[in-house]
Amino acid sequence: FTQELAETSSGYGYLYRKIVQLAEGKPTMVLQHSLKNTGSRAIETSVYNHNFLALDQQPPGPGFEITFPFRIQTSRPPNDELAEIRGNQIVYLKRLQDRDTVAATVEGFSNSASDHQIRLEDKKLAAGMTISGDRPLSRVFLWSIRTTVSVEPFVAIAIEPGEEFTWQSTYEYYTLDDN
Repeated sequence: FTQELAETSSGYGYLYRKIVQLAEGKPTMVLQHSLKNTGSRAIETSVYNHNFLALDQQPPGPGFEITFPFRIQTSRPPNDELAEIRGNQIVYLKRLQDRDTVAATVEGFSNSASDHQIRLEDKKLAAGMTISGDRPLSRVFLWSIRTTVSVEPFVAIAIEPGEEFTWQSTYEYYTLDDN
């Protein structure tokens, strides 16, 4: 996928490329991105993927856990009747139904890309997915309803004119027997 913008009146211009790659013989998907600043003004923004996950079309509930490589802090915790934070995990306490939502701002990560490793597992289904990125997190938000869980890791972008910024996200799917 390629998108090009040349807006000379605003000073903004870019060439964006995205490659979606499936690893042969593995349940892995890699998203490779590059953004080249072709304008005369710096580009400062952030990007994220929604990462909607549904395992066997089952709603999130007891047995569903999201694990981070850092102790979670938050200024916006989830509804404590539906989910709770336990150290470096968000654990679902109740099966989401109707208009139930679990949302939280996840804080506590460092400025190292090593914190951009998120594991989502449903113990009842014995299935999971990891999301890993090659750039540091700038923000993380969790949002879920009865049909999906969405962990949204944000990456900050700052590109001077003529420069290029690249980032990559890897999604690995597995059964708990594989681990």
